[in-house]
Amino acid sequence: MGRRSTREQFLDRSIPGAVLIEIVRCGLAAPSSKNAQPCRLHIVSDRAVLGDLADAVETSRGADSYVPMDPLTGKPHPDWPSTVALSAGVLRAAAAGIFIENRGSFSRSRRTLIEGIREGRIGSLIAYGFEILGIGAAIENMWIAAEAFGVRGCYMGDVVIAEEEISRRLGMEKDLMGVLALGYSDAALGHRPVTQMPFDAAHAVWHGAPGP
Repeated sequence: MGRRSTREQFLDRSIPGAVLIEIVRCGLAAPSSKNAQPCRLHIVSDRAVLGDLADAVETSRGADSYVPMDPLTGKPHPDWPSTVALSAGVLRAAAAGIFIENRGSFSRSRRTLIEGIREGRIGSLIAYGFEILGIGAAIENMWIAAEAFGVRGCYMGDVVIAEEEISRRLGMEKDLMGVLALGYSDAALGHRPVTQMPFDAAHAVWHGAPGP
């Protein structure tokens, strides 16, 4: 409950290598379906490289309108604005970025899902979801570990808009899934009481009594 997404007021302070190693170790220890370990983590602590990658994100074609797509219409979802410029700014200010590559243990890659045989597509999409769940567990493990060390940050998926350039710079072979941007910050955490959490039927359905 103490975890927060921090996107501002990063300090000009490096994260010690030993701390980064422990954060990454926690990510690699996350559970995954069939123990497939779908993550490959690319750790960048060079501020110049982070700046170059941030530039690639911010200047990508369509950055102003980059939002999740509605599969029924093939058009951008109207409910969310683009946050690409914000994410680029966070990446530029962060002390380190852990870029997450999906090794495609089940799916092989997003491109393979699109081009694969139609008969196996539903099962392949389910398996792809299992990869994403494992990646999410790794991200949360690293995030909580970072918080334990006093390091703050946020996860940003929209850096995928610059996937080609980021993959080229970091030597990725498969799909970029986003980045966990980390750093020390003196931004106020803010208060988030439990009563403000989405504890309603849209988010939590009880099948039986919750217990004493």
